[in-house]
Amino acid sequence: MRKYLVLLISMTTCVSSFAGSPEPITVEEAMQKDLLLFAVRPDYPYEARRRRLTGSGIFELKFDYESGRLREIHVVQSTGHQLLDGNAIATLKLWKAKPHSVHTIRLPITFTLKRP
Repeated sequence: MRKYLVLLISMTTCVSSFAGSPEPITVEEAMQKDLLLFAVRPDYPYEARRRRLTGSGIFELKFDYESGRLREIHVVQSTGHQLLDGNAIATLKLWKAKPHSVHTIRLPITFTLKRP
């Protein structure tokens, strides 16, 4: 039986709107500045790994600026698999930003399988 190392998610996130800054920032910068209160990474569903589904997508998260609650998620580019998109969306629904900090985050997500 072959074993595979699963790389969960590539999260080079850009915040496309940030109060007081016209420049996009990465999710790492947003976390360093404590702009995101809750930002869990989507997991790679077992069924998708079993079926060897891979793909990259882009998701846009729109937050209520006053409360920091997530208002909308748009699939800008699908991963190519409903299972992967659905799993990403379900997890991203949990995200929360600090009030008065973030309007929109554009999030690239990649699901890949690699041999160890």
